[in-house]
Amino acid sequence: MKVADWIRAHPGRSLTIAPSASLEEALDRMLEVHGARDIYVSTDDGAVVGHLSHRRLAQSFLLEHSHFHTRRQLMERVVGATVEEFMDGHPVFAHPDEELDNVLQRQLDHDVEDMLVIDEVGSVLGAVNLSEVLREFRLEVS
Repeated sequence: MKVADWIRAHPGRSLTIAPSASLEEALDRMLEVHGARDIYVSTDDGAVVGHLSHRRLAQSFLLEHSHFHTRRQLMERVVGATVEEFMDGHPVFAHPDEELDNVLQRQLDHDVEDMLVIDEVGSVLGAVNLSEVLREFRLEVS
């Protein structure tokens, strides 16, 4: 199956945010969508320039707190940060003409739940959600 066929049958959720947005805004956007694990960073013209994972946001807000920092110091540092400062500037993408199996393997290799599908100019067409693929596969083998 081609990725184009998948996104046609499963339109939907691809979260994007501006590079200048705060980490708080990114966390709020991600928490608004049940099960969201990835948010992509895109410019005003729609070009995707980065990726921010649920795990990276959690590390920023929770795990970097140590006995060397007070919670207030940590929150001041994180609250003042932008998405661009924390994003992975080398996101992985899928293209509509790729085979879905190849994309799924890349998702597993890069630990990405929602892989954006982009066109030749880098604009978002949709996303391949790993959980949706698993759900479909489960239904097919049942």
